[in-house]
Amino acid sequence: MIFKLIKWLFKTLFLIIGSLPLFRCFSGNNDKVKFNGKVITDKNFIVLNKQFAKDATTAYYKSRAFSYADVPTFEAVDDHYAKDKNAVYYCDEYREGQNYYLTKKQTIVNLENADPVSFISLEYGYAKDNQRAWFEGKHFKVEDITSLAIIDYHFCKDDKMAYLNRHPIKESQGKTFELMDRNYARDAANIYYYGYTGEGQNNICILPCHRESFEIIDDRYSKDQTNVFFLGFKLKSADGSTFQVLAEDYSKDQHTVFFRERKVTDADPKSFEVYEENGMYGHDFNFARDHQSVFMDDKKVSGADMATFTVLGENYARDKNHVYYKTNIVKNAVPASFRVYPHDFGNADAEDALNKYHEGKKVTDD
Repeated sequence: MIFKLIKWLFKTLFLIIGSLPLFRCFSGNNDKVKFNGKVITDKNFIVLNKQFAKDATTAYYKSRAFSYADVPTFEAVDDHYAKDKNAVYYCDEYREGQNYYLTKKQTIVNLENADPVSFISLEYGYAKDNQRAWFEGKHFKVEDITSLAIIDYHFCKDDKMAYLNRHPIKESQGKTFELMDRNYARDAANIYYYGYTGEGQNNICILPCHRESFEIIDDRYSKDQTNVFFLGFKLKSADGSTFQVLAEDYSKDQHTVFFRERKVTDADPKSFEVYEENGMYGHDFNFARDHQSVFMDDKKVSGADMATFTVLGENYARDKNHVYYKTNIVKNAVPASFRVYPHDFGNADAEDALNKYHEGKKVTDD
């Protein structure tokens, strides 16, 4: 009987603790209620989540108050969106350039024509109501708002279309659209390559590939039984059945060696290999060789001695006769004593017994 009583007391205590108001989840030590780093003493103050709160007269986003909200119906939708019976709000925090590390500021945007009743969060900054789709407080157009679903920060879809960064993907079939792997997607009709193009932009294109034999090699290369694709573009003359990716941006098939999308003229695929030292040192360019020549990227290093050629790093190399910076001979450099340092080390990045050098040129004393 005593055991049952103790068990009942524990169950009751657990239920009481589990039903404490939400704001207790944000309280600090000694059961003090905190919001935005401050202890709250107002009994009317309600913490809605980590970003939003309200008291008897005012709604808050972090330290920013907006008294124009309808406080009795004000509620948090997620960490950035909130709503009341009259409006939907998007809130964010930013820093100004001149005081970037010192000052945080909050902005509150009233979403024009948003419907509070049907407004819901969809994750990754996306949201929708019964008429419109939103991303970080800005409206964007979709074909079918009812079926809108979010894939990740960049991709969303509805039953009619897929979207990259809120822009329609031409010829896409939204109902079957899915991400395959990093940089690749597919639907019932097409396989796509997508990638970063700079300045916050991404691009996507249809790969004109044979679907059944399509194979992802890595985040840049893919192939089918006939063709090879690099960054979404067909690699001219490459043979998909024998193609293989090498190190440091090189690849080859049975007939040709490639550096990225370019052919390495006169390189022999059978004997071609990449210098392992490329990966050991800092460099912008890569060195490779076959049985008769040395190459830097897709260019031949004229006159290099195959037996003694060595990669030094920072785009330098040497053989028994010369020191090279990229494909150029460094005039009057002494190969035997030539040493390379990390780029911009002191007033030079290399030296020999006689001189110092920066980017392949002798450094003169001032």
